[in-house]
Amino acid sequence: MDAATVQTMGSVVTINGTDYNAVESQFLAEMGPLIGEGLSLVVFTPGLRPRKNDEVIWKGKTYTVTRQQTFNGKPQIWIE
Repeated sequence: MDAATVQTMGSVVTINGTDYNAVESQFLAEMGPLIGEGLSLVVFTPGLRPRKNDEVIWKGKTYTVTRQQTFNGKPQIWIE
């Protein structure tokens, strides 16, 4: 199932100079009076141990990891 997900919806993301397969995961962030969209990626390539402030290049733009957690056994990173 993971291979089908990556093949259908995945894209390559570069994190600290290494390429990984990831799938975009958008969410609506609601923090009191602040409302807006956030952006996160679920990384399907094994071996990534993301950390806050890691450099991410995705779709030609440079981002920074702001937080991470595990989602279905895979790293999920929030980027800004």
